[in-house]
Amino acid sequence: MSWIIYALIGIVVVAASDIFRKLASNLHDPFFTALIFQIGSIVTTVILYLLFSRKIESNTPAIGYAFAGGVLIAIFTLFSFKALSTGPGVSTVIPILRVGGIALVVIFGIVLLREKMTLMSMIGLILSLAGIYFMYVGK
Repeated sequence: MSWIIYALIGIVVVAASDIFRKLASNLHDPFFTALIFQIGSIVTTVILYLLFSRKIESNTPAIGYAFAGGVLIAIFTLFSFKALSTGPGVSTVIPILRVGGIALVVIFGIVLLREKMTLMSMIGLILSLAGIYFMYVGK
């Protein structure tokens, strides 16, 4: 299957996840909410791993990077619940989180990973930052 199909499936899943994230943000303690959210993630990941993979790899640096990414996702989850419980709504908070993250990934990719800055990525970055600005001032 092409990467774009996987990406489109990922888009649908993350959008549904964000709706559930907003519904869960009604819990009073964002730490508890993030814990429950991550437990759901871990259980699902273990089930999918057991059903479809069961491979163990020994690439230590990549395993460390994956673990660090998981830690950062857990921290992102905590702050996203806090933003959703105090912010203007899911239709503003989530796009700002996602587009802001995408804009920062472009910058990190260029600065840290030495990826090339193309005209199209520069235009996309400028439009992303403009979109964040307009969504924020609009609320």
